[in-house]
Amino acid sequence: MQLRHGPGKYAEPDAKPERWGGPRAQAYVVRTIAEYGDLCIICGRPGSDSADHIIPRADGGAVYDLENLGPAHRRCNYARGKRALKPIGIPIESGLAFFKP
Repeated sequence: MQLRHGPGKYAEPDAKPERWGGPRAQAYVVRTIAEYGDLCIICGRPGSDSADHIIPRADGGAVYDLENLGPAHRRCNYARGKRALKPIGIPIESGLAFFKP
């Protein structure tokens, strides 16, 4: 497998940058959802309709590599931008600490 643009595990730093879009990107969206399911990697809800780059393209993440893609809602994907991916879910405090002496 030839890895694409950018540093790190998912890409080659010396490779020429590629653009994301068109029929090839649409095919990768379908492949990503087929491979990983439709749960959004950003919000954790079902119904993903796009593929988000785990290592953002702006930070040199591989453009066309299933290992650097995850299912996401289009709205979540655009809202995340190039920020780091955060763990899904909000931690809930149990409240038991209140009863400890």
